[in-house]
Amino acid sequence: MEYKIQKLVFPTEAKHQLCKKLFYRGSEGYLDREKEELHLGKGQMADFATYLNACSYRKWRRYTKAGKAALYLDVQGEFELCIVGYSKNALNVERTEYTIQGHQIEERKTIRFGFPDNDDQMLGFEITAKEQCTLFGGYFAVEVDETDINDIELCIATTTCRKEDFIKKNVELLKKDILETDEEIGEHIYVHVVDNGQTLTDDDINGRHVYLHPNHNTGGSGGFARGMIESLHQDPKATHVLLMDDDVLVLPESIKRTYHLLKLRKEEYNNYFISGAMLCYEEPNVQKEDIGTVMPDGYFRPLKPQLEHDQLIDNLENESEFVNRKNEYAAWWYCCIPASVIEKNGLPLPLFIRWDDVEYSLRCKAKMITMNSICVWHMGFLNKYNVAIDRYQECRNILIDKACSDILHNVDAYDRLYKAFRTEMLRFNYDGARVILRAFEDYLKGPDFLKVDRGERILKENVRLNEKYVPLNEIDGGDIADVLSCLDDEPRRFVDKWLYRLTYNGQRLWPFNWYKKDIAYVSFNHSYQPQKMAMHDKLIAVNPFDKTGAVRKIDKKRFRELIARYKKADHYCKQHRKEIEAAYRKERPFLTSERFWREYLEIGD
Repeated sequence: MEYKIQKLVFPTEAKHQLCKKLFYRGSEGYLDREKEELHLGKGQMADFATYLNACSYRKWRRYTKAGKAALYLDVQGEFELCIVGYSKNALNVERTEYTIQGHQIEERKTIRFGFPDNDDQMLGFEITAKEQCTLFGGYFAVEVDETDINDIELCIATTTCRKEDFIKKNVELLKKDILETDEEIGEHIYVHVVDNGQTLTDDDINGRHVYLHPNHNTGGSGGFARGMIESLHQDPKATHVLLMDDDVLVLPESIKRTYHLLKLRKEEYNNYFISGAMLCYEEPNVQKEDIGTVMPDGYFRPLKPQLEHDQLIDNLENESEFVNRKNEYAAWWYCCIPASVIEKNGLPLPLFIRWDDVEYSLRCKAKMITMNSICVWHMGFLNKYNVAIDRYQECRNILIDKACSDILHNVDAYDRLYKAFRTEMLRFNYDGARVILRAFEDYLKGPDFLKVDRGERILKENVRLNEKYVPLNEIDGGDIADVLSCLDDEPRRFVDKWLYRLTYNGQRLWPFNWYKKDIAYVSFNHSYQPQKMAMHDKLIAVNPFDKTGAVRKIDKKRFRELIARYKKADHYCKQHRKEIEAAYRKERPFLTSERFWREYLEIGD
């Protein structure tokens, strides 16, 4: 039998107009966005071998029981059809033209092209109008034995907190394109909306197979834990749980392709995660990440380079095999996890936010499936730097992750925390250093500290220590000519480097009248810029994206107090490190159990 694995999608949303080449390249023609019909005039050509509309055939063959592929097109008019396949070998793109056919179709109908056996990475087509023609839609199908089709119940668990516009729009999209259609998939998709802000009502989130769960604000980890619990206990029980952020633009077709991938999945891939890509909401053709890694310095990095998916070569690069590195994880903006993996490995750690998805992937020793078109558009992180979150949550949670699950063997989490603390001290962000110290001290309290729901309170207290940024034109000396220059550093000069190290950037052993008199402009985020900061007593931290800044001044008294506090915590850690880590390791099974989470979230059995 033939099984439909993906349909053509058109750029119907307002945001899609900024990335049309992800859907098709060539002539734009006239797209009726309401009817989803593409009209081409004489001589116009549309190429559908793109990120969202090509068939990732090599991956379908690898991960599923898919056989030969076929293309179906619903068309009318006079046109030429070129059926193509693409692969990338080393630096070269190979193009195979399977057929070039002329068609003159007076009345709308569906035509079919069957692909021969091949190993192309991507299959696609180009349609050129000889006279006027209309493409109403189409789809790819594959041959499969009916007995090889899996029974799938896919639950989407999405956590939201006071982002009503995003979540309501996404639920409406899912209802319109999946849940309220006549397609078979609508019977087997369920949506669990976990409302950490408790601002939504059943009137906001309602519909067939859509469930609203008011929840304590326990962050992403608590929201997704609740979503997992509800998915595993619904009737019918979920076979897979798709974790998805709330502040994303979702393409329902991505979820459909995830479902079809699971329906045809080979048994050897039963326990694999499906990791969806993050496309940048601000630059919607750009892929930031689909699989991440934790580097030895303790920071996140995408496994793949940044890719621009309006380019064919980047579509193919994304489909290529990348050498596995240590510490790979799937982020929870779009991550599909088998229920059997959840039942075996437990629920997330109660970390509130950050590092919960990393720890979970590493604890489960997850292997990943990625595929072009399985994605969401998500706001980038460059302009979202927040000391209360980035410094506290990341510095504390990497220590907890490493202690709890015996992971991140090549990462020195203590050194990462120390370097973060040192960076904030060297750039006179003393409140930022306090946040990091609090992260360290809270970690040293051991696993019992995690058993009490205090994540929201900690966040609010830390937010008070965030710097207050004001427009640069309101700051004395804030008239910087090139705001983007604040993101760069300068080559380190020998004398400055050694004075900087010896005096902790002038905070010890340095007279007040020896500082440089000009103003240093530094980046607002965690960039480390030693030469720019060296031997100044005043810095202006600049956010170039909204042209705001904050003034930082040297304070030797606070420097001494915070250094003494860090040394005290570090001394305690060195004395008790083994017993602290052993306590976390012992408590991890309980902290990730359903029993713990039901008590923590105050939900019944």
